[in-house]
Amino acid sequence: MKTLTVRDLSRKTATVLDALERGETFELRRNGKAVGYLTHTAPEPERRPDWRSHFDWLKKQKVKGGNFVEELNEDRRRQRAREAAMVESA
Repeated sequence: MKTLTVRDLSRKTATVLDALERGETFELRRNGKAVGYLTHTAPEPERRPDWRSHFDWLKKQKVKGGNFVEELNEDRRRQRAREAAMVESA
């Protein structure tokens, strides 16, 4: 892997792109610190979270003898009631 400064990249962009097409890899540095890598391979696709299976798992969890999701919903209801009471008293 070759090192490449930001200044070199700006001055020799075409040459660097040609080298990338040939399969070379570069470590990009700014002020002596590595800030990234230039490679010919594409990055891994971002995985999206599977929220449905996560919430299904949460529903199965037992906390204090009850359903975890139900407890969260009950906490939300209590919070809304407190907020409504504060608005009415103001």
